[in-house]
Amino acid sequence: MPIFDNHIHLRPEFRGVEAAKDFERAGGTAVLLTHSPYADIPIRRAEDYDRAYGKTLAMAEAVRRATHLQVFVALGPYPAELLGLQGTLGLDPAVEAMRSGIDQAARFIREGRAIAFGEIGRPHFPVAQEVVEACNGLLVYAMGRAKELGCAVVLHTEDPTPATFAEFARLAAKAGLPADRVVKHHSTPLTRLEDNHGLVPSILAKEDLVTEALHGGPRFFLETDYIDDPQRPGAVLGPATVPKKTKAWIAKGLLTEDQATIVHREMPERTYHIEIR
Repeated sequence: MPIFDNHIHLRPEFRGVEAAKDFERAGGTAVLLTHSPYADIPIRRAEDYDRAYGKTLAMAEAVRRATHLQVFVALGPYPAELLGLQGTLGLDPAVEAMRSGIDQAARFIREGRAIAFGEIGRPHFPVAQEVVEACNGLLVYAMGRAKELGCAVVLHTEDPTPATFAEFARLAAKAGLPADRVVKHHSTPLTRLEDNHGLVPSILAKEDLVTEALHGGPRFFLETDYIDDPQRPGAVLGPATVPKKTKAWIAKGLLTEDQATIVHREMPERTYHIEIR
């Protein structure tokens, strides 16, 4: 059975490949390696994104060389970076730098080195309304690029409610991107279509969340959001969590094998247009 972690961060200066090996030893077979900020590559201008993305892509290659895992990559400007750029450049130039970061990610997606924009969106904490509006504008821009490229987007935002899902569905429609190509990372377990408006929830691999999510059916992803930070070991969840929990839930009858196949193979294939082996 394939086992897919939809959202994991790995850093070569920390556990990196060893964390990926933990996932594989536990029975994991595929990951979405998602770009996130690097302390050693601060984003001060648009040109910095190319080097930052290169580090994520190199990490993916290192894992492929050291394991049998399928490693897919999502690239994009992390939403909170807008605040730092705004502080040094001003809001409008900061937005242009982030837009350039989206365009640079699009180049790697077009080349087949990444499969999605991510994680993009807006800060998960309160910010000024002008920042929210700027982030929403960048999100529509990225969604438009995703439509052009035929790829998905992975959202980083506040915890979603049905109203939040409806807002993102409207933004996707404005960009012409189908809602089922929009993945809400670190999602609440709102799996009914009337609640998520066709977006795809990606849920932390915790039993209470999965139990609730299954009430709406297995139309969701599982993720750890492992951040590979030695100061926060195991945060958010450890890299072996998704395969360990999936097997345990099947054994106890919480999850059927058919449901697990939908979560771990059918959903990533349908959403990202990839083949899970």
